Amino acid sequence: MRKLYMNLLGEEKRIAVEEDGKLAELFLHRPNKEEIVGNIYRGRVVNVLPGMQAAFVDIGMEKHAYLRREDLLSFTEGASISQLVHQGQQIIVQVVKEAMDTKGPKVTTKIEFPGKYVVYIPSDSYSAVSKKIRNEGKRNELLQLGKQGGFVFRSACETAPIAHVQAEMEELRRTAEELQESSQEKVPFLLYSSQSLFARLFREIPTETVSHIIVDDRLSVRELAERFSKEHVTLYTGKENIFHSYGVEHEIEKALKKIVWLENGSYLLIEQTETMTVIDVNTGKFTGKQTLQDTVRKTNEAAAIEIARQLRLRDIGGMILIDFINMKNDHDKETVRNLLISALKRDHTPTRVFGFTALGILEVTRKRKRKSLRDMLESSCGSCNGRGFVSSSETEAYHLQRELLAYKGTDYEAVLVECSPEVQAIFRDSRLQEALTVEVYFIDSTSSVYHIRHMGTRQEIMQRRL
Repeated sequence: MRKLYMNLLGEEKRIAVEEDGKLAELFLHRPNKEEIVGNIYRGRVVNVLPGMQAAFVDIGMEKHAYLRREDLLSFTEGASISQLVHQGQQIIVQVVKEAMDTKGPKVTTKIEFPGKYVVYIPSDSYSAVSKKIRNEGKRNELLQLGKQGGFVFRSACETAPIAHVQAEMEELRRTAEELQESSQEKVPFLLYSSQSLFARLFREIPTETVSHIIVDDRLSVRELAERFSKEHVTLYTGKENIFHSYGVEHEIEKALKKIVWLENGSYLLIEQTETMTVIDVNTGKFTGKQTLQDTVRKTNEAAAIEIARQLRLRDIGGMILIDFINMKNDHDKETVRNLLISALKRDHTPTRVFGFTALGILEVTRKRKRKSLRDMLESSCGSCNGRGFVSSSETEAYHLQRELLAYKGTDYEAVLVECSPEVQAIFRDSRLQEALTVEVYFIDSTSSVYHIRHMGTRQEIMQRRL
């Protein structure tokens, strides 16, 4: 079962997922960084590239969306992309991957409408039931419900009243019909939004797997109570930030470091690059009590379990190469590989584990949906020509707001903060100051990290600022 910690006070919303007493996943939402995965647009094809068997679609974003031939509903083997779409054509697409670096978002015309209990795929003629639902009676009942096709029944259906499942099916079907009937002439145009933070969260984290939620926002308690019973939701009222209070902040800081220490004294070295991620396993301080082969196997087994957690926590996508400590025994290799596959079953992001190469490297790919945790929270360091990473200006601005929110109810009137002009600009151009009860005054700094220099009356701050 999972425990959720929700830090919803302030403009940046953060939700931490804890499994077996360890931080396993982190959801971040920033108001100026809209997540568009799941959104459906009416776009226009602006370019068709037969050489790439792909097309570019204008959906109103800064970069045009990328549409592969295989992601077209009309795709047939052997047909060229130029036979399936043409420049200037209006087309309805759904975003399946956020824009990354210089690449625009990735889209498909195979539209899906995900709900709490079902996923509706209007173009499909069949229905399916999650393998996690083992009750044959319930499986048959659900398949009968979806006999007209187009529905994938989630594991949450197992304990849900059939009436609730039916109601959601009708709602999703009605949404799809309204979208198809839309006569909106403006192109590009957003036809369907992927909804609220909670809706997105509980599509990826099934509600039946959540044992308890601790949240610091009183209004959100009411919304969560509609999904969970009251005893499952606790309002956090402490003065200290909820993530600091429960040790989540410290775990996030650890997740941004390259070295991850394991409980037995061995460690992982995680190197993220633009094209791939390389993970090196080292025995470190672990010497074992038996043979060298036994020490190597136990280290690699512990590493496999931790690697699965780190991939989710850091939201690492793309190609991943894992350099386990050399194992001469093929049985040991397969044991470690299977252990990694088993540990990854909790990951809702599609991941494939291939075999070991001739050099003993295990190859893994994980679907990249959005930016990794590092790329969300940090930026390239200007002082070392981009070879390292520092806390980004946005991260510092949101962190500052959270720290100042803790001073609500105090007698302080103003605060003097030393920080970079970039952090100051984010404060002035956003709503970060509106929720505060203290006035914020700034002095310039070249450091990427802010510092609170003084708190007091407005007159005291003004005098210190001069």
